[in-house]
Amino acid sequence: MDYGMRPDKTAKGAGYFGEIKRPDGNVMTEISIGVGLNGKETLIPLVVPTLNKSELNYLMRADPQSKMFMERMPKSIMDKAVDHAVMRMKENKSPFANPDEVSPMPTK
Repeated sequence: MDYGMRPDKTAKGAGYFGEIKRPDGNVMTEISIGVGLNGKETLIPLVVPTLNKSELNYLMRADPQSKMFMERMPKSIMDKAVDHAVMRMKENKSPFANPDEVSPMPTK
C-alpha cells in the first residue's frame, strides 16, 4: 500500500497500529513531526504504541494541517512520541514502525 511520503521524502508505512480510519473517512497511519534530537532535526511519528485511547482519539479527530493542531495537542502525546523515538534510536532502530511491528489499539 502506498501511504505517501514524509516531509524528508522517505516512504510512509502502515505505522504501529496499521490503518486507522478517521471520523472524516480518511485513513491515518502515522503523523510525522520534526523535533530536535541529538542536536539535529529528526522526523518522528506522533502515533506510537504508548499512547492511550484518549490521546489517539485526539490525533484521529484533529487536523494535523491546522495551525492549532500543535497548540491544542495534549503535551503527553509529544512526550510519549519523543520518549519512544529516543528509545528506538538508542537501539539503532528507526523511530518509525517496521512492517512487522503492528501493535494492538489502546483500549484505555
